[in-house]
Amino acid sequence: MRFALAAIDGLNRAVGWALAALLAGISAVVLLQVLVRFVLAPAGLNFPAAWTEELARYLLCWMVFLGAAYGCRRAQLMALDFAVSKLPGRLGQPARYLSLVICLGFFVLLVEVGWTFVEFGRSEASSVMRLSMHWVYAAIPVGCALMVVNTIGLMLEAWTTRADIRSIGAEEALD
Repeated sequence: MRFALAAIDGLNRAVGWALAALLAGISAVVLLQVLVRFVLAPAGLNFPAAWTEELARYLLCWMVFLGAAYGCRRAQLMALDFAVSKLPGRLGQPARYLSLVICLGFFVLLVEVGWTFVEFGRSEASSVMRLSMHWVYAAIPVGCALMVVNTIGLMLEAWTTRADIRSIGAEEALD
């Protein structure tokens, strides 16, 4: 079990670096877009940069799905858990596990639907960059598959450490 959790955490370190790179990429592309529109254009330099908006949007898609997966490992996604946290341990913990199992089912469904999008995207290209859309749509199944792995990792950690699953991630959220 510890090996599996260490592997999941190692995978998440790589996802964290990918998220940092995506954020840096979005920042650079949007900065370029602002410079082109509001600095160069008024100065009379017309530099077409229509691709910047499209690239920023596609990088953001990847960032959202990978970021959601990253958050699943420590239960840091938004949740309405006030009722579950107020229940006594005998009822609250099984309720939390049940909600995670339902989320797992949803994530698996999104992986399946995401692959359908990827297949559809093979015949589509983006309007400006002419990028095959299957690269953009791949964010759905990849991110949701990582959500499955991380949610299972969360449940494994709670089970092996005998910790209250409702409190895992709470200390990181307060930092």
